[in-house]
Amino acid sequence: MADTLSLNRYIRLKPIYPIYQMDESRFRIGAQAGVTVEIADPFGQLWTLVNALDGTRPLAEVVAVVRAAHPDVGIDDVLTAVADLDQRGFVEEAAATVYDSGLLSRYEGNVNYFSHYGTLSSSRADAQDRLRSAHCVLFGLGGGGSYILPLLLGAGFGKITAVDYDQVERTNLNRQFLYHESDIGSDKTEAAARLAAQINPDVEFVPVQRKIESGGQVADLVRGADVAICAIDEPPFIAQRRVNAGCVKEVVPYVGGGSFVTRGRLFTVRPYESGCLDCLHLYYSRTDPRYRRQLAGALRANLDHVTIAFPPHIAMIAAMIAGEAIRLVTRHAAPIALAQQIDVHYETGALEVMSQWPRDAVGCPVCGDGAEASEFEVWQSGASAQERSIV
Repeated sequence: MADTLSLNRYIRLKPIYPIYQMDESRFRIGAQAGVTVEIADPFGQLWTLVNALDGTRPLAEVVAVVRAAHPDVGIDDVLTAVADLDQRGFVEEAAATVYDSGLLSRYEGNVNYFSHYGTLSSSRADAQDRLRSAHCVLFGLGGGGSYILPLLLGAGFGKITAVDYDQVERTNLNRQFLYHESDIGSDKTEAAARLAAQINPDVEFVPVQRKIESGGQVADLVRGADVAICAIDEPPFIAQRRVNAGCVKEVVPYVGGGSFVTRGRLFTVRPYESGCLDCLHLYYSRTDPRYRRQLAGALRANLDHVTIAFPPHIAMIAAMIAGEAIRLVTRHAAPIALAQQIDVHYETGALEVMSQWPRDAVGCPVCGDGAEASEFEVWQSGASAQERSIV
């Protein structure tokens, strides 16, 4: 890296990391566990360097500043030290971005966050640029979706399509903070559109008033999108399979999840790369002899009858789902729930991997060559033909 550093480049220590001396021979960069590095510097050479890397001068002048204070330090020594700081993730290009001023400065906090993951081979604006050119389709504006939408708006997706068919009810208001008392009786999509325009007019917001009744509807809505989020849960189990079928058909990655009593859950699917939701069903069917009976009983039990929704808990799982969708688009960090179900224990705050499953290219009827039979007969229980259909 030292050989490729141009002396004309303007490089700075990332402003998100404070630098401070511990004593005359040691200093630290950063103030967070897992990020902070303590550097031994008995002669003060590196301390001079990091202070000179303020982005106001080209690297040639930085070298001159260091050598003026420490004549025994060579040019290659300085460049090697800068390359080492880059490898540790502490420096970035100092050039201004479109997010430093004007209307797009609303994303300054995002860009500063993403800069943690950048190096001198990229721009700190790259991740935000990817978001602003991306399209996310959000299925559901209820308990989870109403938390997720403001997070997506704040992140700055270029386009968000939000799909729901329901109206605002008074019982929603304990946790669905998109809506107010005055919205009772209004379509959730209509109320969400009003608030979206106020939160972030930079985002193209497309409300779709529709009940999802087939995978084909999902496919039509996600076609050409970059990511989708499944925050619908009725009919139970079937709704998620429909979203899965449509996203797999259009090869659109998606994040699914929801909330139970004392746990939340999320999972991520990249079609044809990871196992899909029906692959998971097959996996459980073949590894747990009780699974089909349990699922059949759950389908007959009408699990959607009782609403269980404690706002702080819904916020926890919704934030993780939104963050996972952003990871899929920006690639600033790897997704945490790809082909695995992660449970959030609300009472303890712990995360637990509940299952990991492979893609079943032979047996899966959605992303493989399987037919919807045998292992899928359980879906016949407790639902009409129309309700159980995912086509």
